Amino acid sequence: MSALRAVFIHEWKRSLTPGRIVWWFVMAAFPIVITALIASIQRFGQEMGPEDIDAFWAVLLYVLIPCVCCALSVLLTAAPAVATELEQRSWVYMATRPNGIFWLLLGKYLVAVTWGVTAAWAGIAGSMLLTTAASPVQIGVTLSALSVLSAVSYSAVYLLIGAMFPRRAMVFAVMYTGLVEVVLGFIPAIVNRLTVQYRLRSLLMQWVPVNEKIRSEPAFAYVFAEGSSLVQCLWLLALTAIFLAVALVVAHRKEFTTAAEGDL
Repeated sequence: MSALRAVFIHEWKRSLTPGRIVWWFVMAAFPIVITALIASIQRFGQEMGPEDIDAFWAVLLYVLIPCVCCALSVLLTAAPAVATELEQRSWVYMATRPNGIFWLLLGKYLVAVTWGVTAAWAGIAGSMLLTTAASPVQIGVTLSALSVLSAVSYSAVYLLIGAMFPRRAMVFAVMYTGLVEVVLGFIPAIVNRLTVQYRLRSLLMQWVPVNEKIRSEPAFAYVFAEGSSLVQCLWLLALTAIFLAVALVVAHRKEFTTAAEGDL
């Protein structure tokens, strides 16, 4: 654990660049600005009941924070985890250390999770002060928990993509998010049950007040999971563990070349 702590502290200090800090503030402010614009509409919510208003804010902030804010926050750290070391020609050094690659990737993974969770929590705190929700505490706690699960899961996914395609990690990560999480995640088939979005939105429907008419719709069972919240959390943790394990195996077994070696 001392090695992991040392790598985490080193990677965290190295990630504190002006550009990354500005991006953190942009991600944290993004949901706050959208919330302020919607809440400023004078007649907003006057014809809606308390339960409908809560459902509206919960779904809106779920899309803005766990889906967009967390995913984009961890994307910049987790996806280029391997590519950064190859460009700086430090991969060979880490590969020759005892368990060097293992601790390196886990340290970068924890840094990515920290960036995503802190930006999401800041956005939730600011947004909940501006909403007109009847149950802001319940919605805020739910979004905070979903943000942690989102950051943990997406960091593992992007780390795996970065290990498999280091030279095009950002491109493949964006393609995965759009094609798999957004498109396939909403297709009523077996494949959507292996996506992070399927489990996160299922937890959202269980943890926030939702009109029973929505649950009675025939398509509900295909878009949202029917199991308990514990089952959905276990699914997410299992997927995260699999993604991390595969990423570590790929990083250990794949023969990477540095930029200098690739020019020869």
